[in-house]
Amino acid sequence: MKKTNFKSLKLKQLSRAITEKKPIPIEKIGQQLKNVREALGMNQRQLAKKLRISQSAVSQIEENTQASKLKTIVKLAKALECDFMGIIVSDEPLEAIVKKQAEKAARRSLDRTYSNMAMEKQSPSGKTYREQIKKLIEELTSNPGPELWEG
Repeated sequence: MKKTNFKSLKLKQLSRAITEKKPIPIEKIGQQLKNVREALGMNQRQLAKKLRISQSAVSQIEENTQASKLKTIVKLAKALECDFMGIIVSDEPLEAIVKKQAEKAARRSLDRTYSNMAMEKQSPSGKTYREQIKKLIEELTSNPGPELWEG
């Protein structure tokens, strides 16, 4: 009785997560596929037969999805009557990433110039440096390109 309740609860939770299309980390996709398979009451052999692959191939996909081709993962999800939807996420907005990288690029560029000027005893003030950094960051963020990622 308790095992049935646990299976029922697991099925409901998994079903909710899937129908709400909640993203999961790529390294957990194999486990998610296994959970779906088990929730449907299907064993690896049955899934393998449906896909016309070996049971050991299904096991390998569930254990190490990262070594699997995306195409294979999509087929496996389809065999479980689900869709695989990839999502790329970031903890911060892309604009913030560009600005952070622009600041690094601006500092690299100005530091090179200012160190050469310092050797010639022509180093500008700290205020000028900050103004130049700000101006360079604005230029680099207005039209981000490969120069942000050099060096």
